[in-house]
Amino acid sequence: MGKLEIVRSLFEYNEWANDRLVDAAAQVSEDELTKERGVDFGSLQGILLHILASHMVAFVEWKIEPPPLAKVEPGRAVSALRESYAGVHEKLRGLVDSLTDDGLDETMPVLNPQDGEWRTWERPVWQVALSFGSHAMQHRAEAAMILTKLGHSPGQIDYSYFCWRGRDQ
Repeated sequence: MGKLEIVRSLFEYNEWANDRLVDAAAQVSEDELTKERGVDFGSLQGILLHILASHMVAFVEWKIEPPPLAKVEPGRAVSALRESYAGVHEKLRGLVDSLTDDGLDETMPVLNPQDGEWRTWERPVWQVALSFGSHAMQHRAEAAMILTKLGHSPGQIDYSYFCWRGRDQ
């Protein structure tokens, strides 16, 4: 398996796992969704919005017009999140489809924090792609833990389950 297949698989997994998380979040009340939990980004909704925002950074890095995001308002928070994730996933599929084997070894400038300051680094495209594809794993685990405690587990969202069971499981 080459780098391009690995990147594509990671982004397919990312979409699959995000969808499972949003589906589980749709089962909780809006009060539970927005309740402060003492975790990074405060609430379940905060975590889901952070994951979404981290995906939006990919469009900035690749200089691609980002998709519009739905406004998260009381009474339609989950539907707005679902709509926004769908648009981001569609746009990310287009980004990944535009990558080539040779292009993955080229370098690109990336803005990253180090020692409290933002700096621009030159990194291989494949590393940047893997970073965007894997960033949300920790945050999904935090959200899954909250959802499980609320009785609405998203199920197994580990990459191995994605590979073993496929996208439709």
